Amino acid sequence: MNFRTLQHLANGLTVSRILLIPPFMISFRSIENPNYRLLAAIIFGVAALTDFLDGRIARKHGITSFGKFVDSLADKLLVGAALICLFGEKLIPGWMVLTIMGRELVVTGLRVLFVATQGSVVAANKWGKYKATSQMVVIFVSLILLVFQGHGVGDEWIERFRLIYFMMYVPLVLTVVSGLEFLYGNRKALYSVMRSTDLFDSGDDF
Repeated sequence: MNFRTLQHLANGLTVSRILLIPPFMISFRSIENPNYRLLAAIIFGVAALTDFLDGRIARKHGITSFGKFVDSLADKLLVGAALICLFGEKLIPGWMVLTIMGRELVVTGLRVLFVATQGSVVAANKWGKYKATSQMVVIFVSLILLVFQGHGVGDEWIERFRLIYFMMYVPLVLTVVSGLEFLYGNRKALYSVMRSTDLFDSGDDF
């Protein structure tokens, strides 16, 4: 398999992760049925696996600008869909969803801005990878817990002790930390963009 084919494979896996979002959400909406809980967990697990595979291929055979941006976007869309589903079942509060997705919107917006003004795509750093991994793992474990709950196993731990809620603090903290690290790590690029838009030009007329 040649280099270009491997790159297409990595990008195809990334796109497939986005395409798996609608069937995941449809399955989760039928969460009262234990079989659909299992299906939702499987779909999410497969989607998370594509993230691991396309990242491994890209690191070994070269990362494209398309892959840098769309891979990160696919992760955010998948995680966002899962968080909305968990919130809809009142398993996590709205402020958690808003905090996590707010960070993702800010970072994605800045990535787009950097591409438009500087022509470069900012790749995810180690904190961004920790954040993404923790989100995927905690959400997948939460879905598995819901499968067990659907069969009458672990109901007390999930409901009484709010296990999913407390687990979500791990990706929440990493999401905030990685967002702050992104802003600090790209402060020069951000400052350059702000300068180019004359935000600091006190001679402008209003």
